[in-house]
Amino acid sequence: MKKHARCFLVAGILSLVAAPISACLWDGDTLAAESARFPGISQLITGAFPRHSQEFYEWRRKTCEQQLAKNPRMVALYDDLAVAQHKLGDHKGAIATMMAKEKLRPGIYETYSNLGTFCIYTGDLDEAVKWITKALAINPNAHFGREKYQKWLVQWQIDLKKPRKEKDNAEPKRLSTRNTLMGFARFVASKEAGMETSSPDPELTLSSDHALSAIRGVAGMMRFADFDNPLLQEAMGDLLLAGGQERNAAQMASICYLHAANETADEDQKAVLMSKLTHSGRHTMGFDPKEVGKQLLDGLKQGDTYFQAIRDDEISWIAAGKDAGAEFQRKYLAAKGK
Repeated sequence: MKKHARCFLVAGILSLVAAPISACLWDGDTLAAESARFPGISQLITGAFPRHSQEFYEWRRKTCEQQLAKNPRMVALYDDLAVAQHKLGDHKGAIATMMAKEKLRPGIYETYSNLGTFCIYTGDLDEAVKWITKALAINPNAHFGREKYQKWLVQWQIDLKKPRKEKDNAEPKRLSTRNTLMGFARFVASKEAGMETSSPDPELTLSSDHALSAIRGVAGMMRFADFDNPLLQEAMGDLLLAGGQERNAAQMASICYLHAANETADEDQKAVLMSKLTHSGRHTMGFDPKEVGKQLLDGLKQGDTYFQAIRDDEISWIAAGKDAGAEFQRKYLAAKGK
């Protein structure tokens, strides 16, 4: 992220002075309470959820290519192939696969939704918005409304890259423990209020329902794309921090910000994220960045352990000639739904 596009946010956060300390404490009990308030999100932040291995995507790519070579009109296989290509880093190949499907049978929601995601990874944000808009026109409520928030996430990034007028770079009014709309949360609130871009209005609010819907939307993106993507981690942190201490999840937000900072190579963006981390700590007594680091590390270790078990299973299923997709569904998804 370029410095000139975000300097107003950095300056505002760094200028914060100490606010009245709340009664909440920075401890495991508070984190547990936040996790209960937003079930499944803490595991999502650190990767402790069912997700496929690279070996699985190699197997799926090869299997789909073999099946399509025999019958290229098996439309559903194009999505499986494209997602496998995307997960293996071949984003342009994934786009080509979707365009082949579009030529074969145009106007399908999944085609446009996937194209929107893949174009984000190639850096063509305007093209991503075009395809996501097409998907929304077909099914605006798919995936619990995730598509809307994906579009807004891309538009937020486009908005940040626009040249700023001098007044736009002015230091924002002080954020308080009750007015914590930063970054993507502020953009979502602006869009919900019918504005085209992020509003600097210090009185702008995001309702609990809108915040929860946006959290679900970003959670879906983290599951589908990459949970450790710094942009998604930052967006999740912004949303978890929104609102007063009685409804937000400041500790979980701090973990998101640190995770995002560790994953980004952009030094300007890293500075923004660490400033947001500092701001999230103003909600509770006993805030210690080292403790946040420990919480993140512990969570990532649990996530890695869980993921390694899945990877071992998938390698075993593939070696045995089994349908790794069906086995995964049976063991890790069907079981969770009981």
